[in-house]
Amino acid sequence: MSAFVVIDLDIAGPEGFRQYVEGAGPLIERFGGRNLITDENALVLEGDWKPSTLVIHEFPDRETVQRFWDSPEYQPLKDLRRKHSTVKVVVGENPS
Repeated sequence: MSAFVVIDLDIAGPEGFRQYVEGAGPLIERFGGRNLITDENALVLEGDWKPSTLVIHEFPDRETVQRFWDSPEYQPLKDLRRKHSTVKVVVGENPS
C-alpha cells in the first residue's frame, strides 16, 4: 500500500538546499522511496493553495515514511533543510 509524501517547499538558500538534496535523495531511495514530482509551477485548479514548489515522494507504506523521517541519518539533513527552506509536509496512504 503506497504512501505519498506531499511537500509544499519554499527554498530560501539554494546552495545549502542543494546540499540537503544531495544527502536526502540517496537516503530516500535507501528507504524504498522515490521522487515523483518536483514542480515549481503547479497548476492550482481551485482554492488558494499555491505551493512555491510542489514535491511528491512515493514510499512503500506509511510506516516506512515514519522510519525514514525518524532515522538518525535523516536528522542532520532535516536540520540542514530547515536552515535553507520552509516546508509543509503531509503523508497520505493509498488504501488499495
